[in-house]
Amino acid sequence: MRLFFALSILLPLAGQIRAEDTIVIGDAPLPAGIAIGDAGHSPFAGVWVGRWDSWRSHILVVEGLDDDGLLDVIYSVGRDQQGGGNWFRAKARQENGTLVFADDDFAARYVVSDTGRLRGIYPTEDHFAVLERQELSAMLAAPTDDWFQLGRREFLVTDMTEDGKPIELAVAMYLPDGDGPFPLALVHHGSTGSGTNPRDFEWFFTHDWFADLLNAHGWVVAFPQRRGRGGSDGLYDEGFSEDRSQGYSTEARLSLPGATRALIDANAALAALRKRPEVSDGAVLFSGVSRGGVVALMQAGDQPEDTAGVINFVGGWMTEGPGDPEINPTLFRRVEGFDGTVLSIYGEDDPLYSIDHSRSNLAHIEKVGAENEFHIVTVPGFNRGHWVMWWPMLWEEIVSDYLQRIESQP
Repeated sequence: MRLFFALSILLPLAGQIRAEDTIVIGDAPLPAGIAIGDAGHSPFAGVWVGRWDSWRSHILVVEGLDDDGLLDVIYSVGRDQQGGGNWFRAKARQENGTLVFADDDFAARYVVSDTGRLRGIYPTEDHFAVLERQELSAMLAAPTDDWFQLGRREFLVTDMTEDGKPIELAVAMYLPDGDGPFPLALVHHGSTGSGTNPRDFEWFFTHDWFADLLNAHGWVVAFPQRRGRGGSDGLYDEGFSEDRSQGYSTEARLSLPGATRALIDANAALAALRKRPEVSDGAVLFSGVSRGGVVALMQAGDQPEDTAGVINFVGGWMTEGPGDPEINPTLFRRVEGFDGTVLSIYGEDDPLYSIDHSRSNLAHIEKVGAENEFHIVTVPGFNRGHWVMWWPMLWEEIVSDYLQRIESQP
């Protein structure tokens, strides 16, 4: 399931906005007359464009140095749930490779990642941004929302059909530097809450920080959207009740076929991606969040010889309370055939899957021959454990270590 955070906290300096002519890129406003000058060879100089938390438009402009050695910065964000976008001017400084604002009351900070992108954190590591350097003139010539999408949005032609019509699956692709081909990392989305709001099916799942980390390790990253999700063709039908208005079924006889349908979509996406020139024919890294974590496990079991590894974020198919207790164990056992290591990252205080419940599910991985590396992290706040993927500072080192280990395997 995709999360939407209110970032109104990011605008404590809104009162400093000047009465200047404004230009708008997508939904993010900027002052007219931006001038990129001498920034003393700062790696932060220029115009950076991306998103907070993989959804809210964000532009950071570093114009140059002032006489006191501080950087002149323009900070802009697009709309949130409470209203329109805003911008302000500020001063910033470089401290040990980090860009920080001179006003200590505004705690956003930025570093240049190993891919050359800009990563932002604000203020207690519960909001993150990933941005790419862009040319202001090109943005002004076509001021659309497209600038904020770091991943390239495309459609995958598959062999699937529904009602005699071909099915194409939407996907976001993140490419590392170089000519390729690159090994593929496939990252799967989760559910949509209880499945009772069809508008939620339109959400397009990506994760800019996770993609940037994988790109830094040389993986091309794909976020496929399964049938009926995120603009993909077809009906979203992953284990619904017989009365679809009631959302996901808690009965194994309906829920388990929905998981099989998700695997069919995942394999169709993989087959289409294998035909891409930027994708190598080597082993694939499967990953996912919530229901997507289960899809990653099933896909590894479905084709173990082509699996480099599995990264499972808070995986589970049906919540532990109302669901048939055999649904999750049955699906976790479908990793059978893969004898490598599954990296599982779960958060304490998860309202959907308690740690004891998840530990029981993960035990089935080892019963069928795979090794499970289980990490439990504490997500600040009440009942926030299921949102661990949106706290990258809690798991980046864990994931980087795992990637180094699987990349060193012959």
